[in-house]
Amino acid sequence: MSTINQPQVQAPAFRFSGHQTFPLRIAWLPKAIREIGSGRDPLTNIDEGIVSLGLGKNMVEALRCWIEAFQIASKEDTRWVLSPIGELVFAPNAGLDPYLEDHSSNWLLHWLISTNRSAPFFAWECLFNRWPTIEFSSSAVVEAFRKEAEQNQRAASLITLKQHWEVFLHSYRPPRGTRGEDHLDCALSVLGLIQEAGERQNTAGKWETLYAFDAGPKTAIPQQLFAFFVHDWWNRAFPSEQTVALRELVAGRHSPGRILRIAESEILQRVSNLAQTQPHIFQVTESSNLRQLQRLRRSDGHADLHGAYEKPRFL
Repeated sequence: MSTINQPQVQAPAFRFSGHQTFPLRIAWLPKAIREIGSGRDPLTNIDEGIVSLGLGKNMVEALRCWIEAFQIASKEDTRWVLSPIGELVFAPNAGLDPYLEDHSSNWLLHWLISTNRSAPFFAWECLFNRWPTIEFSSSAVVEAFRKEAEQNQRAASLITLKQHWEVFLHSYRPPRGTRGEDHLDCALSVLGLIQEAGERQNTAGKWETLYAFDAGPKTAIPQQLFAFFVHDWWNRAFPSEQTVALRELVAGRHSPGRILRIAESEILQRVSNLAQTQPHIFQVTESSNLRQLQRLRRSDGHADLHGAYEKPRFL
């Protein structure tokens, strides 16, 4: 049976602030994960965090926000605990990549923040899930933020919206040089997902930078990591379905095609390869001119994550 519509879920309350205008820096995550794994709580006790993490007060508060946004850890009762993904990939001793040295971790972090439904930032929802075109500008994005904020019970100021956009942009914009803090900023900047694409006039007649998503081949994503993304999306979007139309995988809400900006031709190539290499799990079928992907067995994709780090396979 093919799937036509995704199940209706209540929209979360999106956030525009909490990051204190600091993007997540590469060196922050291992420090915080080490402390959490040791049973300490530098994110709630700000004074303790300043000492143990070596960060300023606003940076500690930003890190607390990012840890949740990237789904690495969460506050349970009176202490912070690593999520299953946080434990599997980033745990200090047994994690697959505790120091964020593997490029797969950059893609994984992008996926985790873009698909967060419990503490989501609106910039990621807006740009990677809702934005209808390849190109965008600052004024257009901030206007989209404003419309969303108006629907929230706690409206955000224009300054807050602009700061949220700047943090998002700085998270993905490639470093402008090889020196200074810009070079060591966010793990997402190495993905090359957002690039400058010239200039154009906005509605006020002012020239501003035009940005564009990179819609080219994502050759750096191992097939096992792509399989994890498929499983993770499937388990949330179609938990009771065994078959989905390939168009959902390409353009469905929070799908790999949308979040990773992968073209339809590459999605088709990747799922065909999965069907060949994992025939006991995936099969591609076609009926009434409708291509579908069948998942014969439910999985959390963690075995695929192991493969992505331990023996990655690229198309």
